[in-house]
Amino acid sequence: MTGTVIGMVHIMIPFLILPLYASMKAIDGNLMRAAANVGSSPTHAFFRIFLPLSMPGLVAGTIMIFVMSLGFYITPALLGGGRVKMIAQRIEESLALYPTWGPAAALAVLLLLMTALCLWISLILVRRLSPERVR
Repeated sequence: MTGTVIGMVHIMIPFLILPLYASMKAIDGNLMRAAANVGSSPTHAFFRIFLPLSMPGLVAGTIMIFVMSLGFYITPALLGGGRVKMIAQRIEESLALYPTWGPAAALAVLLLLMTALCLWISLILVRRLSPERVR
């Protein structure tokens, strides 16, 4: 299990870094200097100014990674050694071992609903956490 997690993190970390970097790059550096001018410590300025402004990029990257990880097939198959089963592997097993499509279709619908639910939750979070309250 540990090797699978390390492999998945290694593959997915760029997909988190890119949206996070884009949201951090858009933050005006004068805000941090203004916080220092009024006596805020760097840690306090980070948690009160920088982190809330970069939160939409963090949420977008996290949800994107989660949704992409739902359909992982090759990495857990290679690194898990057959002990780690993801939903995509269960769907493939259901189609390869049994002639019925029912269990595979049910798992595919479950995967689709989980993805849609995650995207809906991310939309709500980004709307609540964005500083300009985009609707």
